[in-house]
Amino acid sequence: MLVSTPNRFRHALEKLAAEPPSTKTALMRSLLSEIEAALASGKTWKQVWQCLADDGLDISYETFRKLLQRVRKKARISATPGEKTPEFPRASAQEKVDGVARDPLANLKRLDENRPGFHWRATPRLKGSGD
Repeated sequence: MLVSTPNRFRHALEKLAAEPPSTKTALMRSLLSEIEAALASGKTWKQVWQCLADDGLDISYETFRKLLQRVRKKARISATPGEKTPEFPRASAQEKVDGVARDPLANLKRLDENRPGFHWRATPRLKGSGD
């Protein structure tokens, strides 16, 4: 039976994807979600490494840490802009606390308004500029 070229290539790629990763970094990348789940459940890095080492992962603890940090960093960088990452939730400029809009720079603005002495502002003040 003759298989069409696109189907033959698709089958070859599926077979390739089913094979285990060829590098330690690729292995860490493929296990990242399971590793993150274990860390989120309260396990330490060392416990996760020990579990993997007991099952045959042949890398040192320091190498495991470095690989995992590299893979985590790359996963954060390559995340799509609209995608929320569980590690770094995005906060809006105006968060609502108890139904009231909160300005994260309110303390700085208050301190700037109450500075003693003369301070030149080249731009007009937006607040209270009803002139």
